[in-house]
Amino acid sequence: MASTKRRRKKASNPGRLRRWMVRLGLLGLVGCLVLAGYMVYLDVELRERLDSRQYQLPARVFARPLILRSGMIMRPDELQAEFDALHYKKVDQLNEPGHWTREGMDYRVYRRDFIHPDGREPAALVSFRLRNDEISNLRDENGASIKQFRLDAANIGTLLGGGDDRNPVRFKDIPPLLANTLIAVEDQDFLYHHGVSLKGIARAMVANIRAGHVVQGGSTITQQLVKNIFFDHRPSLRRKFNEALMAILMELHYDKAYILQEYMNEVWLGQQGSRAIYGFGLASEFYFQKPLDTLEPQQIALLVGLAKGASYYNPWRNPKRALERRNTVLELMEEQGLITAAQHKTYAAKPLGVASAGAAAQNPYPAYTEELLNELRPYYSYEELRTAGLRIYTSLAPSVQKLAEDSVSQGTASLEKNRGLQKDSLQAATVVLDNKSGNVLAMVGDRRPHYPGFNRALEARRQIGSLVKPAVYLTALERPFDYNLGTLIDDAPIRVEGDNGEVWMPANFENRAHGQVPLYKALEKSYNLATARLGLDLGLENVRQTIRRLGVQADLPRVPSLLLGTAELTPFEVAGMYQTIANGGEDVELHTLLAVSDAHGEHVQHFRRHAERHVDPVPAYLLRYALEQVMREGTGRSAYRRLPSSVSFAGKTGTTNNYRDSWFAGFSPTLTAVVWVGRDDNERTSLTGATGALKIWTEIMRQLPHVHGPVAPPRGVEFKRVNSRDEFMDPKYCQGGREMPFSYETKLKPAPECSGGDRWRWFRNWFDRDKDEAAPKEEMTPGWGTKPDEQQRQRERQRQLREQLQRDDGEQVPQEDEEPLQLPRGEQQPRSGEQPRSGQQGAPVEDAQPWPPDQEDQWP
Repeated sequence: MASTKRRRKKASNPGRLRRWMVRLGLLGLVGCLVLAGYMVYLDVELRERLDSRQYQLPARVFARPLILRSGMIMRPDELQAEFDALHYKKVDQLNEPGHWTREGMDYRVYRRDFIHPDGREPAALVSFRLRNDEISNLRDENGASIKQFRLDAANIGTLLGGGDDRNPVRFKDIPPLLANTLIAVEDQDFLYHHGVSLKGIARAMVANIRAGHVVQGGSTITQQLVKNIFFDHRPSLRRKFNEALMAILMELHYDKAYILQEYMNEVWLGQQGSRAIYGFGLASEFYFQKPLDTLEPQQIALLVGLAKGASYYNPWRNPKRALERRNTVLELMEEQGLITAAQHKTYAAKPLGVASAGAAAQNPYPAYTEELLNELRPYYSYEELRTAGLRIYTSLAPSVQKLAEDSVSQGTASLEKNRGLQKDSLQAATVVLDNKSGNVLAMVGDRRPHYPGFNRALEARRQIGSLVKPAVYLTALERPFDYNLGTLIDDAPIRVEGDNGEVWMPANFENRAHGQVPLYKALEKSYNLATARLGLDLGLENVRQTIRRLGVQADLPRVPSLLLGTAELTPFEVAGMYQTIANGGEDVELHTLLAVSDAHGEHVQHFRRHAERHVDPVPAYLLRYALEQVMREGTGRSAYRRLPSSVSFAGKTGTTNNYRDSWFAGFSPTLTAVVWVGRDDNERTSLTGATGALKIWTEIMRQLPHVHGPVAPPRGVEFKRVNSRDEFMDPKYCQGGREMPFSYETKLKPAPECSGGDRWRWFRNWFDRDKDEAAPKEEMTPGWGTKPDEQQRQRERQRQLREQLQRDDGEQVPQEDEEPLQLPRGEQQPRSGEQPRSGQQGAPVEDAQPWPPDQEDQWP
């Protein structure tokens, strides 16, 4: 009986084992089917995501490319600024794009490959000589003479900061040393495994056990790419399982080159505020301000080291830690045979060499970019600008922008120091334009140019003072039968009573009137009474329409004080107004935007020059002549101490009540620049246009290239000599007078003393010759009939008056070309911090009687 039970038990054990084997097999089969189905699901998701994936890239902004031309005026420091903006490196031996050399005044430049709006230009060499600030002997790499050579355009930032940012690179553009170093550090078996490396996992486990904590991971580059694309970074077994499966699937569908390329574009390598720096392409620009293919071995080592932890090894916050990590990577590069022992020693001794944290700003030109965005909004949505990776080509000239930034920053500091003003109390803004094209070459909205705060160039509406006066005189010159440059106008007191009983009584400095003065002289000296009388005679509405025709669209008050500058404009609007005068009456639309393409440089949209003419060239030229006299003999003449006298500069100073605003707007034949200086709290600055803004304007313009010689008059202009009574002095019969331009339509009365009807005049002159030669002739000043001794007495009286004012007021009275402003009689000073409203009695007034030249302010 017992033996029977044992036999049954033995017989049942194999059956039970078989049943368990069958069950396990079925379970395994089901598991395999489920796993296969799950992998199919993951495969579909992976393929759909990767095949349809597009990077969300912010629009990238480029400056205008510098075009080198034979005969082009270019100073060495200006050329250096262009190279710096391009992050070109000066070397002894020219061997790769992005480098340049100089021997004496002979230059050689290796241009980078670049996609321009009109097509791609490959990397190429050029050589030239800079002689007397002029480019000559321009030759290509084969030594053939060429007329011009275009460099690549500087990348000046991206639009709409924040979010993920990257500059994707293709595998063929990845430096081999970078690829090999990354593989050596992150995944030495990358070329041999199929997504998951058991050898790597085992090696990591051993290293972690020896260290007693986690010091090394077992993930492959493929697994890390999957994690970066599909998962967050929170550790979990489920994520690691899915990560391994998808890595295997990725290796089945994509080759190693694609996987390495995508990893190098996806890895997080830094943070700047809300902006995340992804990929080695952008990291190279972010940390070193240079393209990826120009990195040096020690720089490659730092970027590869950052892949382990960009925050922990941040080279700005933790430079010592970053240096140790970089040198560790260099050691591994030597072990793998990527560099020699001697090279390792050399590279490990070098500093980190990262750019300053501020230089890595996403938007280094905030004032300029604000205007660029204004021009882009009608054509592109916010989402397109933030994610479509557009390439935006602008008119910004890096060398001009740097010059403007330095002049504003250093100029405001110098003014505070030399005028005894509180440190950091002044603010300033400037706009620099190309006259003919309307291109905005530079814009600065803050004395801290890279500070993305209030943009005074576009947003600060301030009363413009005497900058409005050219519009008054242009209105008169457009009536050639009634007015010309020599027409006498009355600089006499004026009283205007409004409908509400308010009285407007503008005043000149010291309440002095100058009587009958030529029209051009009234503008040259900025006489308020003469301007107000002329404007009222012409009609306030006519002057308003002239301002409109000069391109100003802002609100213009319908009050008499508009004639002296109560209109509130921004520096950008003023620049447009004066550029129209510089262009001979042609109003060219100001713009920063030249072209836009997609991320590949295709589907280009060009933005063309747009211009309209609302002012005839003849009166525009006559006005230009008057503004040139402002620079030669009037309130702007101190600028010629630092400017070349052979260039025909023209411009106008502007100052508002209580020295709140200091303006200067002026132009050469090719460029227009406007500068505003003031305080954000609208308090007194003690600066006039001549002692404030003109100083900065002069510093900008003296360093820019200009066309020399007089400006050619348009058809319809003739030059004639007139006397102080605006009478024509026929050179056939007499000498003297002043030669000035006139419209052909202007009919001048002949001077009686120059009448050709006296046949015997030559006979009497013959006998009077000895008497005339015996009596020494007095040298006349630029004024009409002012004798030197009388002028000296006037200067002495002015000096005594200033000393009296200093004793009475207990403060220093400015001594300058343009006299301090005075409120009209019977008006009240605005309270501290209060901005006079357009049309109220405290309107800007300005007079500009010259002080003795030796007492004018000197630029430090």
